[in-house]
Order: sequence, then structure tokens, then C-alpha cells
Amino acid sequence: MTTPPKPSAAALHRAEIRQRRKDSVLWTAVHLLGSLNLAVFLLITIAGAIAFATVMESKFDTAVAAYYIYDAVWFDFWLMALALNLLCAAFTRWPWQRRHVGFVVTHAGIILMLLGAVIGKSAGFEAFVTLDKTKPPEQRLFTKQNILTVETMAGARWQMPINLEVRAPSPQHPLVLPIEGAPVRLVVDRISENLAPDDTLAVSADLAAPAGIELHFLNAGMNQDVPAILTRTDEGRTFDFFGMAKILLVDTLPENEPVSLPPSSTPAAAPRDATPFHETQVVFADSPPVIDTDSDMASGYSVKLVPAKTVDAIRLTVTGPGGVMSNTYSIKELQAHWADLAGDGDPIHFRVARFWPDFAMKDGQPVSLSNQPNHPAVLVQVTGPTRLLPAAPPAPAPPMPKDLVMRLALAKEPNHLVYELQRAGKVEARGVAAQGETIRLGWSKWVARVDAVLPHAELHREVRELTPPVSPMQAASLRTGIHAHLIGADGTSGPAEWIPGGTARELFAGSAFLVRVGFGQKTIPLPFTVGLDDFQVPRDEGTDTPADFISNVRFEDPATGHVVRGTAHMNSPAMYPGAFWRSLLGWNYKFSQANWDPRNLNQTTLQVLYDPGWPFKWTGSIGICAGIILMFYFMPRRSARERRDDSHAT
Repeated sequence: MTTPPKPSAAALHRAEIRQRRKDSVLWTAVHLLGSLNLAVFLLITIAGAIAFATVMESKFDTAVAAYYIYDAVWFDFWLMALALNLLCAAFTRWPWQRRHVGFVVTHAGIILMLLGAVIGKSAGFEAFVTLDKTKPPEQRLFTKQNILTVETMAGARWQMPINLEVRAPSPQHPLVLPIEGAPVRLVVDRISENLAPDDTLAVSADLAAPAGIELHFLNAGMNQDVPAILTRTDEGRTFDFFGMAKILLVDTLPENEPVSLPPSSTPAAAPRDATPFHETQVVFADSPPVIDTDSDMASGYSVKLVPAKTVDAIRLTVTGPGGVMSNTYSIKELQAHWADLAGDGDPIHFRVARFWPDFAMKDGQPVSLSNQPNHPAVLVQVTGPTRLLPAAPPAPAPPMPKDLVMRLALAKEPNHLVYELQRAGKVEARGVAAQGETIRLGWSKWVARVDAVLPHAELHREVRELTPPVSPMQAASLRTGIHAHLIGADGTSGPAEWIPGGTARELFAGSAFLVRVGFGQKTIPLPFTVGLDDFQVPRDEGTDTPADFISNVRFEDPATGHVVRGTAHMNSPAMYPGAFWRSLLGWNYKFSQANWDPRNLNQTTLQVLYDPGWPFKWTGSIGICAGIILMFYFMPRRSARERRDDSHAT
């Protein structure tokens, strides 16, 4: 009688696994949670969610995709379920044998990557900091997440995130929030990105109040109005005129030493007389015309080419200035002789000088590739006396000069001020102006109107919403804000207020102050300070295209005073504290170039990344690669007996 062969170690291992699944509820749950079917389901749903998020990002923006997918609670739960599935799948092979090493290492690598993503999302951040080399270092970062801060009369204070990009409030669908500890509700019914400060000075009854001056800088040519308020306080003595000029309020200026501003020179427009002008228009059927004239203004005659299937059927429609008269001609008709629009001897004449049925440029010259009307074009000549041209445009404003300073001081006479204009370190003008007068500045077409000169002033801070179009100078001062009010317990609404980002407003319900509401971006404090030493924008040779952005930054530890300097280039961030082992552990702050203002090269905006989950991510990536290599290249070969046992088991 022959003895049956002893089962292989692999067969015994599989038998042990089958037996414990029958005997233990825990192992049954482990095998259920680690099943391949569950893994496939989770992977398919996650892949589908990511694909849907990609479509949402392309149709809307990143914020929408993050709100509904990447930052959603259900997506985090799904990732945790996948990690649990991978962990249980690895333990379904327990106790592990040599042939399981690759499988276990691969699953461990994926779990580590998911763990790193969770740690990076919860403990890391992406934020921004704007640095100015003329200002003190910063120790606070700003994120893209908006928050509301509410403080009640009882002293209760709380914050809540508010997503205005995805679900913007409107009067029809406002955001209504209960106020803890107060019988009112907060209603946010609008959001605007076009809020501008509308501060005014008023007379103060307090004799200790500082002096103040209110100006308005006006540019009639560009229809611009820029208010400037200066007070005799540390933070209110200086007004930056968009980086082009400094307005300073000083204590005194000499009143009896006037200096006259040089007279402005405006180039005279070309005279309108009987001198003939000559204008050419190259007109295409599907492109804007090319107009050239020897006068200072175009004739105003509009020529439109009407294509057709044959050359003889092509027509030209000529319209007079302002569209008051129009007529249609054949090409041959205007090639034969000069014509006028009304046919009554109008002194403005036009004709077709050249006609190309199939226009093209060859060797720098216009030619016709064929006699077919594939791409027709005509050269129209217009002539007549210049006195019939539209009014000449005003002379263009000269460019804004640089190195400008305007100093102001209160004059001895009430409601008067002393001003001094300086260019490149040299006093160019000095004089006295009364409240309501206008000061000629010599800054292109800008003038300054004196609106208030007060020995004791108080600042009333207001805000207004600008309606498009918004000038570039106005855009520089625009802020995002919310429009909010309170609703009392009896249903009555209090007055609504605009709350710009970074500010707070007191909201009322009835006659009593109830809550103070602040709106802004979530900030992150830094354990160190960061300042800007220098910012450079080298250009590509012969162009104004930036070749690089170079931010030389300075990091300082307030506790020790230790200073570290770094440089952030376009594709090379600055690191702090900077040690290599800190980068491996994700303990470095990474400062990368994010934005810049071409009008102010003293300033730069950097993106700041901090990701303590980074070591788990790169360790997990290495683990996945190592596990795949172990599974496919170093898996021990099974013997013939093991393969035979496997076949019997199945």
C-alpha cells in the first residue's frame, strides 16, 4: 500500500485560509473587504469621479471640480474604503510567504500613497504671499478659501468657511445663516469683485483729531477720477499714485516762495482747408480693410466687398461717414471712372484702382492666383478736400513722467493748502490752492482738485460697487466683497452693507448694534518671517517678453534671529529651512513664483506649498515599483508538485 504524497506548503496554506474563513467571523470580514470584486468596484467609481471632475474643470473651473469631487467628504470616504480594501487584500494571504512579498509590498506602497495624500490634505496647505521690498517682511499667508467671522455683543466669536465661487449668493437665492446666541440671522445676498473704496473726510469736533486733505486726481482724456485722502497720522501721510508718483502730507512748506510750472505745449492739429487728401483702402471679402491716409483722419467712407460666384457679379457697397448714405457699384463701374456717393458732384471721389479675383501675396507683392473669385480683394482710392474730413482727434497725451513727488501742507489761511511738485529730485512748481480749486500738475493730462482742507478731520470709510467698464487704474484698487444684512426675530431687515475682503462691518437690526461681520481669506501664520530683497524680470533679447522671474527672498527666525536667503526662479522654488533631509520628510516650505505687477517691480507674489505627506507619497511610489519588480521578475518558480496541487485544488 502506497503512502499518499504529503501536501505542499502552498496547499497547506490555502487549506488553512479556507478553514479560518469558516471558523472566524473576523477573517470572513477581512476576506470580504479585501475581495477583488470590491476593489474593481472602488477603482471604477474613483476613475469615473476623476473623469467627471476633469470634465467639470474644463467646463467651469478648478474650484467647481474641487468642491464637488476632490474636496467632497464622499470622495475622502471612497479613498479610505480603497485603502481598507488594499489592507485587507494583503492580509488575506496571512501568514505571508516568500512568494507573497511582491504582492504585499505593492499594496503597502499604494496604502502609503493614499496616507500621504490624506496627511498632505489635512496638515499641508497651498497659500500665497505678496512681498514688497519697500515694506516689512510678512509672517502671514493667504489661502484661496473665503471665511466669515461673526462676533456678537455677548462676546461669542466664530468662523465658518464660505464657498462663493461655486454657489454664489443672489437676491433670489441668498445665503442665510443663524447667529449663535443672538435672535437674528445673517443674510448674504450678493458678491462682487468690483468694490472700490469710497472714503471721505469730514470735520471733526475733536480738537485732538489730525489734520486731513482730500484730493481728486482727474484725467478728462481718459475719464478717470482717482480720490486721495491724506491725514497727519503715521499711516495716512502717504498716497501711492499707482507706483508713478508719491503724494506726501508734510508739516510745513514755504508759502512765500512760489515756483511756476512751465507752460504745456500741445501740438496743433493739421489745418482743414481745400488741400486734397489721398486715402487708399485694401478691402477683402472676409477680413477687415487696410486703410492708409496722408491726412490726420480717415475719410469715414466704409467700403464693403460683396462676393459672388462669378467675377462680373461682385459688387462694392460704399457707405458715407456716419452711415447716412449708401450705394452699391459693380467692380467694372468703379474701375472705369471716379464716382461720388450721391452722383451729384460731391467733392469726395473714389474709384477701384486694382482688383484681384483670387488675392494672395507672392514675393512681397499682391497677385491674383487665378481668374476665379476665390478670395477677391480691391484697392479703393478716396480723395477730396481736407475740410470735409471729420474733426481732427485731440492730440495724444504725452507719456506719464517718472520720479514724481507731490508734497502738501496746510496753509496759514483756512481752507488753503501749499503744494510742491518735484520731478527727479528737482522742485518744478510750488504754490497755494484753495479748497475747490484745481492744480495743474504737468503729469500728462492729470490735474488735482482740492476737495477738503481740514485742521481736524475724521475719516468716513465707505465702499461702492463700480459698474463695467473699469479703467486699469481703477482695477488696481478693486476688491472682492459680500453684501449682507441682518433679519431680526420679528422678520424685519436691517440696513445692508458691502463688506470688502479683509474688513469687518457692524450690522444692525432695529436700533441696536448686534453683530460684527468680517469677510476675507483664511490666513495661515508662519513660524518665521519672509521678506523681499530684490525682484528682477530679465527679458528675451530684443523683446519685452519675460525670460525669467527672480525673487531674492530673506527668511528670518524671530526667536533666534537666524537669517537665511534664497532665490525663487520661474521653475526653481526657494526652500526654507532648506536642508535636504527636510525636503525628504516634507518639512520644507516651498516658495514658487505665482504673479507679478508689471507696473511695480518692487513687488512679487509667491505660491507657498507645505506638504508633510510627501515622504509617504515617495515611499509609497518606491514601494509600488519595487513590488511590481518582485512580483514579475523575482517571484520564486513553483515546482511541478505545487502546480499539480493547485490543479487538484481547483
